[in-house]
Amino acid sequence: MSPAGGDAPDVAAHVEWMLAEVAERVGVPARTLRSWDRRYGVGPSHRSAGPCRGYDEHDVLRLRTMRRLTEQGLPALVSARVVLSSDPSRLAALAAGD
Repeated sequence: MSPAGGDAPDVAAHVEWMLAEVAERVGVPARTLRSWDRRYGVGPSHRSAGPCRGYDEHDVLRLRTMRRLTEQGLPALVSARVVLSSDPSRLAALAAGD
């Protein structure tokens, strides 16, 4: 359902961004995103057969939360465990610093 309550699917949930776009939106270098994906499994939800990564809005929210937690001094491994086990509403609160 759409946020307005209609029957149309939520188009924003299906938007995908490439690595460079996500790095800019999250505020970390692309190499950091690659590292978080490789080391901790915090990466894109969608992968093609090639090297491309497709990040959706939920992925971006997880990555923003990961960035915020690591900036606050939490080790990356612990931050990754938190973001991978949190639901979207919890992620939004953590990303906002609540």
